[in-house]
Amino acid sequence: MDTYQLQLETGNYIIRQLLETEAQLYKKIRLEAIYTEPTMFRCTTPAESELTDAEWEERVRHPRAIFGLFKDDELIGMTSILLLNEEEAYLGQSFIRNEYRGIGLSSLFYRIRFAWASKWALKRLTISHRESNNISKAAIRRAGFSYSYRESVNWLDGTTEDVIYYMLEL
Repeated sequence: MDTYQLQLETGNYIIRQLLETEAQLYKKIRLEAIYTEPTMFRCTTPAESELTDAEWEERVRHPRAIFGLFKDDELIGMTSILLLNEEEAYLGQSFIRNEYRGIGLSSLFYRIRFAWASKWALKRLTISHRESNNISKAAIRRAGFSYSYRESVNWLDGTTEDVIYYMLEL
């Protein structure tokens, strides 16, 4: 197992890779994200609210990395990267509590995941957003991603809308 954990700091904010022993932190912020922003997340089977503690622990392990965003010692956001194969990873599950949005913290999400991709010598990253999520679209474009394709998805809010995929060659 890889024991080296990535971390970045800026002012009072730290983003760092969560350890397997911190799966409950991941569970807490992920469920908060889903409950407070159901329009931004896809339906999953089984529903994440039904996962066991062991399943949450599995979701923190390689080939996935979960990064927690902290203000001082308070967890205020999260993001993830999932290794798809030895050359490519998918970036997802980004969430920042509403009161901390609009101050540039999402740039930390990209920086930490790009560092993780570099560590694993990846060649390509994929990311997506709900078609109507213009804030995510702008951040994805600023990070250098290019449009790839779209597909129809069922969302937690009970609607169906396209998801737009982007790629970045490293």
